[in-house]
Order: sequence, then C-alpha cells, then structure tokens
Amino acid sequence: MMKLTGNTVLITGGSEGIGFALAKALVADNRVIVCGRSEEKLARAKSEVPELLTHVCDITDPVQRRAMIGWLLRSHPDFDVLVNNAGSKRFTDLLSGRDLESAMTDDLAVNFTAPIMLTMELLPHLRSRPEAAIVNMTTGLVYLPKAEQAFYCAAKAALHSYSQSLRWVLGDSPVAIHEVLLTLVATNFHGGQVPTNIKAISPDEAARLALKGIRQGEREISIGKAALAPWLALFAPQRGMGIVNR
Repeated sequence: MMKLTGNTVLITGGSEGIGFALAKALVADNRVIVCGRSEEKLARAKSEVPELLTHVCDITDPVQRRAMIGWLLRSHPDFDVLVNNAGSKRFTDLLSGRDLESAMTDDLAVNFTAPIMLTMELLPHLRSRPEAAIVNMTTGLVYLPKAEQAFYCAAKAALHSYSQSLRWVLGDSPVAIHEVLLTLVATNFHGGQVPTNIKAISPDEAARLALKGIRQGEREISIGKAALAPWLALFAPQRGMGIVNR
C-alpha cells in the first residue's frame, strides 16, 4: 500500500475540477503544488485553500514546462508524486473535415504529448527518491471511444498504453505507476454540456475513489461505470459503442 502522507505532490491542471478536488483531499497531509495556464483560476484555488502552492505553466509549451521543472527541483527537492491531470477536448465531426487537423493537434498536445514529456523529464529525479509515484488520469473511453471526441479519446488511449509500458519497464523500481480511468464527472471540462446518457459523479467523489485505489496499491483504478468499459469492449463492442455514442 502506498502512503499518501508527507509527500510533495505536483498536480497539473489542479486549479479546478478533479485536479482541485485531489489537491483539497491531499493538502492536509502533503505539500501540494498545482499548476495551470490561468493565473486567475490558480489565485481562486489558493484563496479557497491557502495551503496550496501554485505555479502558472502551460505544460504544452516546452519552455514553460522546463522552467517549471527547474523551479520545482530547486525549490522542492523532496518532490515525489506527479499527477498528470491536465486535459482538454475538442468536439469533432469526422465526416465534415472541418478543423480536424487543429483539433487533433490540440488534443494530442494536452492529453498525450505534454504529460509524456513532463513524465520523461521528471523520471530521473523520481527514480532517485526512496518511494515515488506517477498518476495518469485517463478515462473509460480508452476502451469505447466517443466519436465526437475522437482525438481526445485517442490521446487518452495512447496515455493508457504508455502507462502500461512505463509500469512494465520500471518493474520493481521505487516509482509506482497508477492510472485512474474515470467515468463521467460533473466539471467545467464539459463546457456546460455534461452528457445525460450516463449519470455523472462529483469531482470530490472521483478524487476520493482515486485516492482510495492508490492507497490500496491498485495500478489501474476504474471509477464507477468505467469498470464496465473493458468488458463491454471485449464481449459486446457494438453495444458498448452504442451506449457511449447515444
């Protein structure tokens, strides 16, 4: 079982939604740093939870990302938990061809390339710690993609695959790789259009269940109905796709 006390935790996209819920749940027993693009949102998060440390950073920008890493390792050499939570999505019409290239570029950058690069750049430090963890936030949609979010789902599926590969090569190292496969969560991530075909859970509940799984040492933590996705994908893929894409 992993201890979630006395750590120094970096949560990307931690100013709102699930990232902020994780920060609130962890801050009593850990030093928690949240980063994000919006200085205003970070200031709002800190006003609500003064114990948080904040850092403005667009992790898709290599210059900003490396500057944050330099600051993090200089200021907090005991850093030992990375939560790759930042994400965004673009709605896509795969038949129209309109804006597909920019949607693909944006979704892959935020949901796959940036967390991978941040992980690779921080991995040497994390491997030097006596105990460390990387937590990648994905979704049950890695098994049953939503067609109107095609590139977001593809990026998360790639992050899912990378998580499995990284866990394998690290073997018995002190770095644990956890993946949290989320169900639908009621956050601003959906731009005020939370789907109604699946009941959404709250960010606080998602954070509680994710941390429960991490504490218990689970490597893949499926939240709520996300646990059904791999089984539907295996045994009833057409039905599963129909449910997701209603």
